[in-house]
Amino acid sequence: MWRGGASAAYAARALRSRLLADPVHHPSSAIAPIASARAACSAAPAPTVAEAAAASAALSSGTGSASDVLGFYGRCYWELSKARLSALVVATSGAGYVLGSGSIVDIAGLCYTCTGTMMVAASANTLNQVFEIKNDAKMKRTMRRPLPSGRISPVHAAMWATSVGAAGTALLAFKANGLAAGLAASNLILYAFVYTPLKQIHPVNTWVGAVVGAIPPLLGWAAAASEVSLNSMILPAALYYWQLPHFMALAYLCRDDYLAGGYRMLSFADPTGKRTAWVSLRNCLYILPLGLFAYNWGLTSEWFSFEASVLTMGLTIGALSFVLDPSPKSARRMFRGSLLYLPALMAGLILHRLPNERKEHNIHETSEMAGVVYGAELREEERARQKREDQKKHSRAQSRPPVAYASVAPFPFLPVPVYVSPQAHEL
Repeated sequence: MWRGGASAAYAARALRSRLLADPVHHPSSAIAPIASARAACSAAPAPTVAEAAAASAALSSGTGSASDVLGFYGRCYWELSKARLSALVVATSGAGYVLGSGSIVDIAGLCYTCTGTMMVAASANTLNQVFEIKNDAKMKRTMRRPLPSGRISPVHAAMWATSVGAAGTALLAFKANGLAAGLAASNLILYAFVYTPLKQIHPVNTWVGAVVGAIPPLLGWAAAASEVSLNSMILPAALYYWQLPHFMALAYLCRDDYLAGGYRMLSFADPTGKRTAWVSLRNCLYILPLGLFAYNWGLTSEWFSFEASVLTMGLTIGALSFVLDPSPKSARRMFRGSLLYLPALMAGLILHRLPNERKEHNIHETSEMAGVVYGAELREEERARQKREDQKKHSRAQSRPPVAYASVAPFPFLPVPVYVSPQAHEL
């Protein structure tokens, strides 16, 4: 038994040592120069599959310890969920929740919203890999994922995606509101069942993917404010326009890999890179006025409009250098700049945010309504109490014994009872 456990642990360690980092989760490796995908595909996957089969056999035979089993499936779920990408989605959703809150942020509500968003994002990313097993097996940067490497079965992955997606949507519905749950479910469907197949059909998939990335901050706002308003569109709009130069640079750098995987990208029909660069620059320019809109619409203070303009100008300069010199070097520079831009923009939004006036108004109205209802209940209780007291006094007056006598003609010898009034009796 000890030898079997040791062999399973050795197989798991060998598997971990042979697996390379996924460039989607590690952008620095994603933007490295890419060799021929066909040569990599013919040479690399064989030992990976063999080691995965050895590890799976050890686990299925029961020779591995419980910690080995949990560690194995935990790593598979982590990679299927694209946990780092999902964490970025959660960060944008949390920022939307904070922006949609009043002067006080509900920490419990924020945690529920982030947890539900993480679960739905994990489900969408897993379904994306289930549908793209064959494509991922052809690409150097994805062939070592759990499904193409054979570490986990497609049925198992689909069950994981279904369960975690349903649980995340239910959590948002019960702990946030139906609007947030509806946005989460619709985004899952849009990503897994529209964007994923569209990647192999038409380059418009990049714009559809940008819509998918813009919904999470709107989800967070809806979870906090229970509604969607005009100023709730600032962060979603920034995310939509930011994603286009970000992914255009990535698609330009990974053209050979995407071509080997069978995906349709704008950069394939743009050998010079000029068109790709102009799309990036145009969308950077669209972000420029958003800081001013955030201030004019009462979302942030005036300082954010200045800071956002400076940040966006830096991103725009990177896109302009890509236009003037479409090369891997300029594309890589713009890609790295986009990675720095988004967290800086969201930090500025949260730092300079103003409480959501509509949320504050709703809280004030709720408090006033509660006061009115409470006052009405008090008056009703006072009336009921007074009525009960009157009924008790009347009952006592009717049953009180005679306290004085008088004679009434024509029979002066017969006494007639005379009752004292209740007020006189109490005195």
